[in-house]
Amino acid sequence: MERIALGTITNVHGVKGALTIRTDSDFRMERYHIGNRLYIGFKGDYVPVTVASHFMKGHLDVVSFEEFTSRTEVEHFKGAILYIAAADRPDITEADTYYYDDLIGLEVWLEDCIGTVKAVRETPQGHLLIIERPNAKDGLVPFRKEFVKAVTDRRITLIPWEGLL
Repeated sequence: MERIALGTITNVHGVKGALTIRTDSDFRMERYHIGNRLYIGFKGDYVPVTVASHFMKGHLDVVSFEEFTSRTEVEHFKGAILYIAAADRPDITEADTYYYDDLIGLEVWLEDCIGTVKAVRETPQGHLLIIERPNAKDGLVPFRKEFVKAVTDRRITLIPWEGLL
């Protein structure tokens, strides 16, 4: 079964076994919907868990699971990766909408290839592409139609914009 990483478990929250998660995935509210099946990658295995509750605390997600009811049951998961089964991910029906992992690894082009998408960062103003560039610092480009001309299965083509990178 193919799995997709959602984020990293950073700590335990409270005494009832909730975990704080630094989510690196899109569609947060859908991912942590009560009743969803997720997997904790732990010691080379995947521990299946069912979401019991979810809320935001700052930029972190706080999630509790039906399988765990105390702090001591989940403390050893600190640093583990949380996954979703690829088959459980709904299809996107909207045009120009992408999952983060569909964008990560794509080449970014102006006239030539300038780098590859290393990550996607969510900000209040929108999404930013973090572009890993050879022999230069990582670049940040807003993932908006004003800056992105086209997205194909192999590359993202940017609109030439002075001072963009």
